[in-house]
Amino acid sequence: MTDVDDRTRSQKGVVACLRKIGNGTSRLILDDVTSDSLTNPIAWSFECFYTWRDYSDADLDQMNLSDREYQIIGQNLVARLLALNGRVK
Repeated sequence: MTDVDDRTRSQKGVVACLRKIGNGTSRLILDDVTSDSLTNPIAWSFECFYTWRDYSDADLDQMNLSDREYQIIGQNLVARLLALNGRVK
């Protein structure tokens, strides 16, 4: 792994956000995005919704999700990035 960011990115990516939805619950949302440039992209544009999942605010605030829950988040992220970049057959 390099110690310096080469500023090169794929034009397809995934953005994550966390939104409080009330009753002690927050929603983790993953959306597909497209960048304006391969080099040092400044603007990313929404393409489409990918997935979401609700979690307890208390568990999120303490980073107290189970290993399985963190695994599911990571698997969804990597699977979507592979699909967006045409690497899934």
